[in-house]
Amino acid sequence: MAYNSEDGEIECEILASYGIFSHGNRNWNKEINLISWNGMPAKLDIRNWQRDHQKCGKGIAITRDEAEGLLKLLNTILSEKSASGKSSGDGSSRDSSSRRKPGAAGTENKTRKKKIIVPQNLEQFYDELELLFGSGPDECKSARNTLLKKYHPDKNPVNAGFANRKTIKIKEAYDRIIAWWNENAR
Repeated sequence: MAYNSEDGEIECEILASYGIFSHGNRNWNKEINLISWNGMPAKLDIRNWQRDHQKCGKGIAITRDEAEGLLKLLNTILSEKSASGKSSGDGSSRDSSSRRKPGAAGTENKTRKKKIIVPQNLEQFYDELELLFGSGPDECKSARNTLLKKYHPDKNPVNAGFANRKTIKIKEAYDRIIAWWNENAR
C-alpha cells in the first residue's frame, strides 16, 4: 500500500496482523501488526487503522528488543501497588483484586462480570448510531435519542425525505442492537 505524506509517498506492507485491541468510532481500530515501511526490515507496529486498511493514523514501530523492554515496563507499571493498595501509574481507584495477577493465567476472579463479546454483524448498526463498537444499551439509547433529535423531519423540512430515511435507519439500528443485548447479555 502507498500513502502520501508531506515527505512524499510512503510504502507499507503488512506482513502479519496480530490483533485489534481497541475499536474506535468511524471504522477505526487500534491494531498491532508486523509491518515493513519503505522496504525496511519489518517492525511491530501499533497504530490506528481504518478497518479497510486504506488509511492509518500516527503510531509507533518498534523492534522485538524494544517490544520486550516495553512489555517489562508495562508489567512493572501494572503490577505495582501504592501503600493504599490501589494501582499506581494510571490514576484509577480500581482495586487490584479485579485484575489478573502475573502468572495467574486462566484464573478468574469470582466477582468479575462476564465479558460480553458483541458480534461483528452489529458493527454497521453501531456505525449508524455513531457509537464505539460494543457500547452498551444505555449508550445506545442516549445516542439514538440525540440522533433522532438531530435528524427529525420537523427539524429538517428542506430535506424531509432524507430525514425520514435517516430516522428509520437510526431506529432500526437501535432495535437490532437492543434485541441482541436483551437476548445475549443476561
